[in-house]
Amino acid sequence: MGRGHKQIEGQISFDFCLDARNYVCQANTLVGGKQALKLNSAKLIRAAIMQVVKGDEELKPYIITIKDLSELLGVPASNIYRDIENITDDIIRNPVYIREERAGKTIRFIKIPWVTRCEYSSDIGIAIELNNKLKPFLLNLKEHYTQYTLQEVLVMKSVYAIRIFEMIQSKIMSKVLPKDGIFIEVPVQEIRECCDCEDKYPAFGNFKDKVIDKAVSEINRVTMFSVKYSYIKEKRNVIGIIFHVNMCYHG
Repeated sequence: MGRGHKQIEGQISFDFCLDARNYVCQANTLVGGKQALKLNSAKLIRAAIMQVVKGDEELKPYIITIKDLSELLGVPASNIYRDIENITDDIIRNPVYIREERAGKTIRFIKIPWVTRCEYSSDIGIAIELNNKLKPFLLNLKEHYTQYTLQEVLVMKSVYAIRIFEMIQSKIMSKVLPKDGIFIEVPVQEIRECCDCEDKYPAFGNFKDKVIDKAVSEINRVTMFSVKYSYIKEKRNVIGIIFHVNMCYHG
């Protein structure tokens, strides 16, 4: 059955698919970019990415009603009405910065706005259209991509949990983890960049409490993964995190 659509300002916009069991698929370079979206803005962007399906050649415009967004996010509609301008402004004002590397080192970040349109209208809901410059990171992905079901991040209460969950997923190279799990090493600087914390929580202890511990707790609570971590140190400084990742049913 074809997806419903509406004609808005002369443009066909498609209804949102609300089945959160569908996959959010992104190139690892997008996952590894700098992102500064707040929690509900990040969830709305992931929901928009979920609309992309195999075989799509273009990024289409979509419409989601306040009622549907409320149900998708698990937030009262009154809160969405109250916050929707902040959510749309956040998405418009905070682009993603894609990491460009040479010889394994970051040489610069390329700024790409998430959307070409993200606005609320009382008669139709939220109109959102992902930026065509994101096409290489969302369409026809064959390798080096990350996928997970939208429902895994919709229940998260911390945007840091979403970002570290995505980061961990992007570094898992096999579909099935061995029974004893795997170890993933991530520089602290990379975690700070991905979580928009380069200038937040400068003391590592504070960063650990507010970002890493909160994220790991959420990942363990709501996903299929069981995550523990240890440190990589240089003298007295923590320069990296070693995540031990296993399937929760492996115990």
